[in-house]
Order: sequence, then structure tokens, then C-alpha cells
Amino acid sequence: MLVSKPFLRDFAYLANRYGWTPADIGEMKAAIRANEDVGRRYITTLAAAHRAGYEQTPENGFMRLDVWCAERGWTSFDDPEGACNQ
Repeated sequence: MLVSKPFLRDFAYLANRYGWTPADIGEMKAAIRANEDVGRRYITTLAAAHRAGYEQTPENGFMRLDVWCAERGWTSFDDPEGACNQ
């Protein structure tokens, strides 16, 4: 699977943020390989959202990523046109 440098940066950012173990990283890579389009958009969107302040907390009802994106007018990760485009 060939990926872009920005995707690798996003993946590394999330791995560090969530404290993924090598086993976790392997599972994530396998999941992305199984559905590359959605997997890549999800990782890109999740990283962009976290950088913009996205958090799941009890106070926000553990808000889903697609809801957070929609509230900000971003294209959701499940939209084939892009990943959380502003």
C-alpha cells in the first residue's frame, strides 16, 4: 500500500496521540488495507479534527466524528468527495 507523506504524518500523529502499540498499528494498517478509500479518509479526517479541537468527552456526549464535522460545515469522512474538507 503506497501512501502520501501527509497521510503518514497524520497516521503517526494519531498513533502518538492515542498511544498505539505496535500491535495496534498493525491492526490499523490491516483495517485500512481492507478498505483503503474509507480508511485513508477516516485517518486524515480524524487527525485534522483533533488538530482543530475535536475531543470526545462526557460533556459533549462523546460526540461522533461525523457529527463534529457536520457542525462545523466540514465534509464528513464518509463522503467520497474528501476528508473533512473545510
